[in-house]
Amino acid sequence: MKKRMAVMSSLVLAAGLVSACGGGTSNNDSSNAGGSASASGGSEAAKPQKVELSLMLTGLGRFKEQFDQYLTQFAAKEKAEKGIDVTYNLELPSDGNLLKTRLASGDAPDIFSFHAAFDGPTFEKGGYLPDLSNEPFVGKLIDTIRNVVTINGKVVGVPMESFSWSYLYNKDIFDKYGLKVPTTLSEMKQVVETLKSNKVTPFMLAYKDANFPGWLTQLSFEAVAAKQVPDWWDRMNKGEASFSELKDKGMFDIIDLVNANGTKRPLEVGADDGLAKFANGEAAMLVTGTWYADSILKANPNFKLGLGALPVNDDPNSTMVNLAVSTTLTVYPESPNKAVATDFLNYLLDDQDSSAFFESLKFNKVAKNQQIEAFPWTDEGNKYVEAGHSYLDQSIPQSANEALGKMSQSYFAGDTTQDQLVAELDKQWKKSIEIQK
Repeated sequence: MKKRMAVMSSLVLAAGLVSACGGGTSNNDSSNAGGSASASGGSEAAKPQKVELSLMLTGLGRFKEQFDQYLTQFAAKEKAEKGIDVTYNLELPSDGNLLKTRLASGDAPDIFSFHAAFDGPTFEKGGYLPDLSNEPFVGKLIDTIRNVVTINGKVVGVPMESFSWSYLYNKDIFDKYGLKVPTTLSEMKQVVETLKSNKVTPFMLAYKDANFPGWLTQLSFEAVAAKQVPDWWDRMNKGEASFSELKDKGMFDIIDLVNANGTKRPLEVGADDGLAKFANGEAAMLVTGTWYADSILKANPNFKLGLGALPVNDDPNSTMVNLAVSTTLTVYPESPNKAVATDFLNYLLDDQDSSAFFESLKFNKVAKNQQIEAFPWTDEGNKYVEAGHSYLDQSIPQSANEALGKMSQSYFAGDTTQDQLVAELDKQWKKSIEIQK
C-alpha cells in the first residue's frame, strides 16, 4: 500500500493519452448465455457461482457492440466449462483520468485498459499491474509485441492495438490528381499546392479534441528526435534536455504547414465530425492513426484509406511512422474476481474466437495463433517499418502529454508562441520526473 500511495498523486493529476473517442456504460446480464454447469444433487452449494465483472475500457466507446458480443461469448464459455454465471458492467469513458482516480481511491474495476507505453511504467511502479507472465496467452504473442507489454521482466497485460501510424490519406483524391505520397517536406508542400489549385482542402483539422493537434506535435518532435537528436529521450528523462533543441531542428515546420492548409474553424470540430467529413472527401489528409479505420469506413464503406509518413524536413530518412502498441487490457491485482477476469484476458487470444473479434475491431494481429487478413493500410505501414522508416513508440510523461494537446490547441489559435509551447512542455516533463522519483 505504501508503494501505491507514493504514486497516487501522479495518477490523480496525470491525464491519459486517448487515441480515440467514445463513452457510455453497458450493463449486461449474460448469465443465460449458452452452456450448462455440471452439478450434483441440486443442492444450494452445487448451483453455479455468480460473478459480475466490472470493466473500464478508456477510449473504446466506438467498439461497444463488439465488446458486448465478445463478453457474451465469454460468459457462455465460462458457464459451460467452469459452471460460473458471468454478468458484466462495461464502462467506456473517453477520459483516462476517471480510471486514475478509481485506481488511486482503491475503487478499481476488475479489468481495465491502459496505454502500454504511456501509462505502463507509472501503473507498474504503483503496483496496479499484475504479473501475467505464466498465463497461456503469453506464449501466443508475437515476440516484438510481447516485449512492449513487458515491464521489469513481467508481462502485464494483453495488447490489443498494434499499429504503425502517422497520417491517413484519401487514395481516390491522390489518384485523381496523380499525387504520390511525399517523402520530404518539399514534396509535401508540392502536394499541398496541387490540392489547393484544384480546390481540394489538403488537411482535415478536428481540433476541438486536444488529442488531434497533440498528435501532430508529437509526430513532429518524435521524428526530429529519432534521427537528428537520438539521445534526446534519455537526456530528457534525466532532466538534461529541452524541447528547444527540437525546435531548432525544425520541429514546427510540418506543424505550421498542416495548420495553415486545413479545414475552417477546426476548434469547433470534434473527432466524430472530423472523421465523418474526412470520410466524405472534404479533405485529402488527416493526421491521426489507423485506430480510426473502423469509424471512417462506417461513415463511408467505399473509402479507400491510405497511410503515409509525415515528413519533417527534406531528408527522406527522417520521414517515419510511429510503431506502437497502445490499448492493453489487464486485471486489477487485488480484484475479488481475479480468476474470472484473467480467464477473460486469456479468451481475448482464444484459438477459435480471437481472430474474428480482432477483425471486427479492425485491429492488426498481435498473436501467432490469429488468422487475420492484413488491411491495405497495415501493408503500407509494414513497408515503412521494413525499410527502416519507423521509430518505436516511447513514454511521454502524463502531465507533459496533457500539456502537449492543450498547448497545441493554443498554438493553433495564436494564443501561444513556439517558445511558450516549448517552455511549458519542458516544465511539465520535469514535473513528472520529480513526481515519479
